[in-house]
Amino acid sequence: MVDIEIESLEDARERAEQYIKEWYNMMEKINSETDVESVYKEKDFFKAIWHASTEILPALEVQVVIDGKNDCYVTTGSSGYVEFGMQAPVGMSLPIKCWIHTHPFGAAYFSGVDWGTVNVWKSLMHEAYVLGGVEHYGYWHNSKPDLLMIRYLDENGLETFRGQVQNKGEEE
Repeated sequence: MVDIEIESLEDARERAEQYIKEWYNMMEKINSETDVESVYKEKDFFKAIWHASTEILPALEVQVVIDGKNDCYVTTGSSGYVEFGMQAPVGMSLPIKCWIHTHPFGAAYFSGVDWGTVNVWKSLMHEAYVLGGVEHYGYWHNSKPDLLMIRYLDENGLETFRGQVQNKGEEE
């Protein structure tokens, strides 16, 4: 009989967090003399985050926060929720440059919880992404705090955008 070691969920979470941080640090070194902010906007970084959320983890939400010092913080949640909370993680420097989180079930939109998060943090957060895949994501910026622009490929494979406007009277 062959003994197969199955990775615990906690080990998978640690591996996913380490994978994303290592990728970010590698790309930060490469881009350090040009534009560090481009690191968290790169499709390859989205691929790394999506891979961690859907391949390393069993389809669990992942969030990545890039703080004011360009440090990368990673946390994981459940299949439908990852907590950002009302306080910044210990050691994190404000303002938040970027908040990225996944919807591993494959839909890029802001849920009521997501809108609540950006409403709490919008004065201290520059931009945010929600990933429903590598090619399917939403982009939010604090200059238009009630609008999420969602990028996806249409049936012909063409890049298409649509907006999701926050409905302030709706709760999730």
